[in-house]
Amino acid sequence: MNVMENFGFLSILPPALAIILAVITKNVLVSLFSSIFLGAVILFNGNVFYAVPALFRDFLFKQAADGYNASVIVLVFFIGGMVMLVTSSGGAEALAVTATRRINSRKKAMLSAWMLGLLIWFSDFANGMLVGPIFQPITDRLKISREKLAWIVDSTSAPVCMLVPISGFGIFAMSCIEKEFTAYNVNMPVWDAFLQTIPLQFYCIGALVMIPLIACIGLDFGPMAKAEERVLTSGKLHWDHAQPMGLGEPPILSNDAKPRISLVIYPIIAVFVIFFAILIANGFPYEKIVGVNIRTGLTTGYFVGGMICFGLMILYKIRNFKETFNIYLDGMKNNLFLVMTLLFAWSLSSVCKQLGTAQYIVHIVQGNLPVYFVAPIFFVVGAIISFATGTSYGTFAILIPIAIPMSISLGAPMIATLAAVFSGGIFGDHCSPISDTTLLASMGAACDHIEHVKTQLPYAIMVGVVTFAGYMLSYWVNSPIVLALSAVVGVCAITLIFSKIHGVNVSGKI
Repeated sequence: MNVMENFGFLSILPPALAIILAVITKNVLVSLFSSIFLGAVILFNGNVFYAVPALFRDFLFKQAADGYNASVIVLVFFIGGMVMLVTSSGGAEALAVTATRRINSRKKAMLSAWMLGLLIWFSDFANGMLVGPIFQPITDRLKISREKLAWIVDSTSAPVCMLVPISGFGIFAMSCIEKEFTAYNVNMPVWDAFLQTIPLQFYCIGALVMIPLIACIGLDFGPMAKAEERVLTSGKLHWDHAQPMGLGEPPILSNDAKPRISLVIYPIIAVFVIFFAILIANGFPYEKIVGVNIRTGLTTGYFVGGMICFGLMILYKIRNFKETFNIYLDGMKNNLFLVMTLLFAWSLSSVCKQLGTAQYIVHIVQGNLPVYFVAPIFFVVGAIISFATGTSYGTFAILIPIAIPMSISLGAPMIATLAAVFSGGIFGDHCSPISDTTLLASMGAACDHIEHVKTQLPYAIMVGVVTFAGYMLSYWVNSPIVLALSAVVGVCAITLIFSKIHGVNVSGKI
């Protein structure tokens, strides 16, 4: 194998191919695998017969066998198992029945759906499958459009999960960061780095702030205003041409089933208690916690939480042992896509390091790209990739191996750049009609999918514009709190202006 500092122009072909194929095929796994194969061919000077076995031997096998990678894969499987149990337990429905006794106004309904979305931080899929169906009868009764419900569901799924380090999003992001920190000798715990990105994830924060703002001021604008006016004046939940989606009938529970709130609350409490107990046993918060202890705490927490839900489902006669066990296994299987994406992402990162991709890109842009423009550029590129592919996970996998070495070499603020990648991925995913979370929001709210995209887009773009401005300022303003507050104020100001000019009063007055 011909090892050089970098392979010049050839070194950027694999990540470029990953982006192009992702846009064309809308399939992240095919795109990543193809780019790994191209990288192996380049490394072996075009010899395909050497490149094919090397693709598995030198990249996929090595990444799967790596101790860190293996621990992340195990963690992701256990997350999937617990999430599926909690989703199928009926506990969320029991929580909703209790809550509906106090929800007697449009404002309370929107704020309650928002708060439930915040509580379901552990899975964007669980969020879409629970919040929408639970609040459908409530919002219908109070004349809130299905489009509005779908927007609330969509805005409290991926944005919430991206802000929580022990969610699937957080684990995935940190796993991508860890590899680059190790390769470039970054002397910062990955956990600390992710925590520092949280106040700089302007899009996620802005999307979450907008929901209570709209609910409290009682005004909407754009296509959402027309949808709200329709349901308020005519009582129609959908336009005449609409084709509502749906999640279908929920799983039938036995006659003896006793769904309770504890089926949701106890497993989540267990995750936190076990996680922090293991961290404290290893010196937290006075000593630096190594990554393996963080992953051990999370895996143990999700395992114990899953087993608590497992036991309660049998105790309350929700399912028998065999059904519950199969649900747990199905949850693990559902995360196979994430595992394969991670494995391919790690392999592509390894290929790019051997090709010297980052060094070549830095050499090209050094002196040509203003340092203050690095974070905004990654936000825009991340949004484009995520919008075109419908996945933020794939966007992180493609851009993080480029963002970290570029930030180091150009002297750009690395934490802000990482936050820009995260925000760009969530923004594009939020706007994309082919995104799984966007589809789940339409299904969960039983809303016409195109109408959901149309009504949500102006709100998302508004937050996106404020987010871009925030990353432009991030080079000069060192305080994350000041930047986060500025983003919130910006979202509030623009929302109020648009609502006053183009808004429809949700009480029914135009």
